[in-house]
Amino acid sequence: MGDILLSRIIKYLNGTLFYDGYYQFCTFVIANYKKMIEYDFKQVCTESAIDPRVINSFLNYLGFNNYEEFHEKLVADDILRNDQIRARMLSISYRDLFKMIEVNDYDSFMDSIVSICHDIYRAKRIVIVGGLFPSSIAVEFQTDLITLGKNVIQYHAYDPDNNFKDGDFVVFFTSTGRSLRDFIQKKSLAQLQCCNTMLITQNRLLENENLKEIKYFFSLPGKFDGISFNYQIMAILDMIRIIYYQEYFVEAGNL
Repeated sequence: MGDILLSRIIKYLNGTLFYDGYYQFCTFVIANYKKMIEYDFKQVCTESAIDPRVINSFLNYLGFNNYEEFHEKLVADDILRNDQIRARMLSISYRDLFKMIEVNDYDSFMDSIVSICHDIYRAKRIVIVGGLFPSSIAVEFQTDLITLGKNVIQYHAYDPDNNFKDGDFVVFFTSTGRSLRDFIQKKSLAQLQCCNTMLITQNRLLENENLKEIKYFFSLPGKFDGISFNYQIMAILDMIRIIYYQEYFVEAGNL
């Protein structure tokens, strides 16, 4: 069985180099995912203000003959994904994931993860910033949180609407720190003062830099080892997904 439709849309959006109607439709779907389950084609065209011909062209690109086929698949996959989330998130051990991250203070680390989940729950949007491969690891994280009603996107410098706002939660993945420095050169960290932020890196020297805008700083063991860093990212994102789901859906009765 291939990827669910939402994951295909996320992968397209994360990888495209063009700010066009296709891009705008994908961002609209992600930002309005729960409403998309109810929207008919006329509502989508009206609310998105995208040319219906552009929308139909993109749906054809995905392999659908019309919006009705697309919508039927979106709804069916939403049911499937919610079932998958429920099965996975109630059966994974925190301790097993913690061992993959290789940090010493379990209690302090878990306090940070719980606080991050709280900030994500309150956030209007989650923005992921980083290199292509580390960010691609976050597709499962994106898919689950979007399914649960959050707007989670990857940062693209060419998007004129991608300015940071109050209510954003910004996540940086950078093993060496290069992606963060590239971001600072183009945007400056001052733009993040209205946001909550998380940085995951293997570069301990970043601890000595003036990064007061970074609220959660995870300096992980490793010498810029791409393989270990990717596993560390996956483990941290999995812990966030699990606690977020259990805290804000199971215990809150949002199932």
